[in-house]
Amino acid sequence: MNFKKWAKAMMEEEEEEEIPEKSLARQINDNLDEILSIREESKKLNSIISENSEAKITNVKTGEKASLKEALSVAEEMVDRIKNNLNQITNNGKNVIDIFTNKYYINDILQDKECAKDLSN
Repeated sequence: MNFKKWAKAMMEEEEEEEIPEKSLARQINDNLDEILSIREESKKLNSIISENSEAKITNVKTGEKASLKEALSVAEEMVDRIKNNLNQITNNGKNVIDIFTNKYYINDILQDKECAKDLSN
């Protein structure tokens, strides 16, 4: 597990930065991907630390120890900041109606099953 990456992300203050050259859809996807990444890292951390209840996380900048509860709390704060950023760039969802809608897309259930099977392998 990458504790240095986790500790750095956990303790750093993230600056909300809006990159104008990215499309709105790309910005939304990037933020959602970041939320998924944080959630996945939290789950990994939770499973590893629960196996070893005495384990602590070390902040690479300060050297301070953090408990699992503190780390998960910081992760949730990061997710909340990302959600706030999403609300800001989408005007609370008002300017993204149908942004991901493709009216020419036809849902093929059989194709979806094949894709799901390929992903699970």
